[in-house]
Amino acid sequence: MKTAFKAVCLLILLIPLIGYAQDEPFSLTVLNQKPAPTDRYRLRHPFDITYGPDNFLYITEKVGQVSRVDTGTGIRKVILDIKQKVYLGLSRDGSGNVDGISQNGMLGMALHPGFSKVPGKDSIYVAYCYNSQYLRISRFFFNVATASCSGETTLIEGIPSSPDHTSGRMIIGADNMIYYSCGDLGNNQFNNKCREIRSQFLPSATDVQNHVYTNYSGKVLRIAPDGDIPADNPIWNGVRSHIYTIGHRNPQGLVWEKEPSNGSMVTTLTPGGRLYSAEHGPNTDDEINILQPGKNYGWPWIAGDTDNVNYQYVRWFQANNCNTIGYVENPQHLPAGSTYTREKDAPADVKANFQKPMKSVYTTCGSLSVTQCMVANGGWLKFPTIAPSSVEYYELNIGKGIPGWYPSLLVATLRKGTVYRYKLDPSGTTIISDSIPYFSSANRYRDIAMSPDGKIYIVTDSIGSTSGPSASNPSALTHRGAILVYRYTGSVLSLPDPSQPNKPEAKPVISVYPNPATAVVNIALGRIRHLPVTYQLYDMMGRIMRSGITAKDRISIPVADLRRGIYVLKLHDDNGTEILKEKIVLQ
Repeated sequence: MKTAFKAVCLLILLIPLIGYAQDEPFSLTVLNQKPAPTDRYRLRHPFDITYGPDNFLYITEKVGQVSRVDTGTGIRKVILDIKQKVYLGLSRDGSGNVDGISQNGMLGMALHPGFSKVPGKDSIYVAYCYNSQYLRISRFFFNVATASCSGETTLIEGIPSSPDHTSGRMIIGADNMIYYSCGDLGNNQFNNKCREIRSQFLPSATDVQNHVYTNYSGKVLRIAPDGDIPADNPIWNGVRSHIYTIGHRNPQGLVWEKEPSNGSMVTTLTPGGRLYSAEHGPNTDDEINILQPGKNYGWPWIAGDTDNVNYQYVRWFQANNCNTIGYVENPQHLPAGSTYTREKDAPADVKANFQKPMKSVYTTCGSLSVTQCMVANGGWLKFPTIAPSSVEYYELNIGKGIPGWYPSLLVATLRKGTVYRYKLDPSGTTIISDSIPYFSSANRYRDIAMSPDGKIYIVTDSIGSTSGPSASNPSALTHRGAILVYRYTGSVLSLPDPSQPNKPEAKPVISVYPNPATAVVNIALGRIRHLPVTYQLYDMMGRIMRSGITAKDRISIPVADLRRGIYVLKLHDDNGTEILKEKIVLQ
């Protein structure tokens, strides 16, 4: 069998693989099959892939290890192995082979902002479950000379985890804060049907003081680099905690907005930029969101928007004899003893602070019943969802960029192994096109990353089933535990040359003064061809503190009442083109 397997892998390498979507050509390389036959490998249930500033890939594997992979040769080295500390639920068949995996184990990872750039800052942050109920986030020091990690420092522990809907995505934003997504633990469904969803529950001051984080489930957290609660985090019911947003089901994708790039430099996060997320819906309404501090994203009262289509909050945990009855996967089924609430009847406090998604994917099945639409069309999964597992931001606008892609969100999915592209408007606040599918295959795409020059890296699941509704997936995966590299092979965007005609016009001269400022920020506009001009002043959490629109050549923004610190000023002309982005210091 080993000889046959090696022969098949060699054949795969020898065949030129080209992927097409929307007439755009891509080549495909299976990076983990690129080394010599004796050095080829499969990842063991990968979860997170990050492209490092040192041009290596860093990948978490749920069994409890972090691998570092050479992007040229595909050769890997395990740089952190803490399998003895990591709790991962596995099921095995009669032969002892793994045939099911829980949604716990080692999950999200983030590199320190100074990684490989600032001496002494080569740290890696890792989230992992240390028992069946709780997760911790730790920092490890990476030794460049030995290519290994050591010296664990626990930042926070006691974050709820579960075999289902642990979520576990983690990034570091431009504000140098850690953002971590915590799911609803799969409560009120399947094996957890008798447990109430706590996505709307909030911790008390006593809970926070005693480090009791039970009510962190169904939230996105914002954590200081040392594990503390940031002083500017939102206040919920009079209590400041690590909680950034509430009302989430299973948010598995997080990405920060990036500065435009030509593909020849290290990726830079946008100061005061937006935080995007991708989230699994129940039977409908997967979501693409902009996460805003202090906002409520509705779950479990609302899935997607308040449209009353194909979702109602059926409280299974109230059912008579809940522990002895079977779960029925039908959004309209009401077990005896339980109650339900339609989306438009959600509690007033939820609707008052509700933030609807940028995009709901998808709400209906057309003329087919929601419970049968995929089955009727030959699919093994029911319901009109794509199962988004991750999201990446496409920042290449010139140079090596793909024409028409900037700015876009790339959403990797578990269902049908597809990456969907969502084109954003110039402000980054609205999706202006329907989803465009790429790279569809018989795989489960777990996470996605991009290199500065535009290569797209995807890690795939090792097995074709997991807990919850996909437990009966009968499909055979094409690439198990693999690193797929898609490289665009078509014509790229040219670099602008202002000295030649028919090239993009130079940006107008704009003066911003005084800076630093105390009471007012003045903007003097040069000749602007496309009026009026829209301005926004953002704080470092991405909140708009001042905004307006004018056709005049002078703007005065009062700032005396704003908190002292760093802000970002953005101007857009009437075409939506960004004509200025500047850091503003208030002192």
